[in-house]
Amino acid sequence: MADDGIELFVGLIESIDTPGVVDACRRLLSIEERVRAELFMFERHRRQYIFAHALLRLALSQAAPNVAPADWSFATGRYGRPFVAAPATSTALHFSLSHADGCVACVVSRHEAVGVDVETVSRRVAPLSTALRFFAPEEIETLRGLPEPAAIERFFDYWTLKEAYLKARGFGLNLPLDAFAMQVSQEAIGISFKPDIADDPRGWRFQLCSPSPSHRLAIADGSRAAGGLPISRHAWPLQQAAE
Repeated sequence: MADDGIELFVGLIESIDTPGVVDACRRLLSIEERVRAELFMFERHRRQYIFAHALLRLALSQAAPNVAPADWSFATGRYGRPFVAAPATSTALHFSLSHADGCVACVVSRHEAVGVDVETVSRRVAPLSTALRFFAPEEIETLRGLPEPAAIERFFDYWTLKEAYLKARGFGLNLPLDAFAMQVSQEAIGISFKPDIADDPRGWRFQLCSPSPSHRLAIADGSRAAGGLPISRHAWPLQQAAE
């Protein structure tokens, strides 16, 4: 992979969900991951977990071809953010992983401040009532001024962008969602912070996309590179697991 860039791997589970691929993906996982997969009550959640974590391993091995997908091991930081624990690579690799019903995504970068989030867009959500519980005042006011279809779309823009930012910062949910606000327009995506938040909005770049009509995905890039890091999108490599 390029030294300065973000590699995005994203795909829909229905496109590769066959027994052979599921079994091959399961074999890539660690013992701990296999045990965790079996704890899910519903089969669809189990398969989604297996696909997501196999995708991460395959994506990391595309960035570091000398490491087999099954050989990666992970640990978690202070706020629960996962990171590569072994093996050591010539340049550290950082990642962010997300999955929603029917879709998995991960990003890999040589810069630590990167995050991805994907959500299923539900027309049944009540955007304003949910926003009143979690969002910043300026985001709530924007949603108030939009008709419902547009308000739902903007709600999921906000939600995925906020989650991607928190993942990039490594904070998990330890930073309240109303401590910062997203500004979304056709021209640009920006962020602003409450005065007590130690961060510079000029250091962040964001991107939104829709892997399918029912999914919304956001990437947060805090590398502080001029104009943001270039993002390369890949079809997910899970088919390789069955070969």
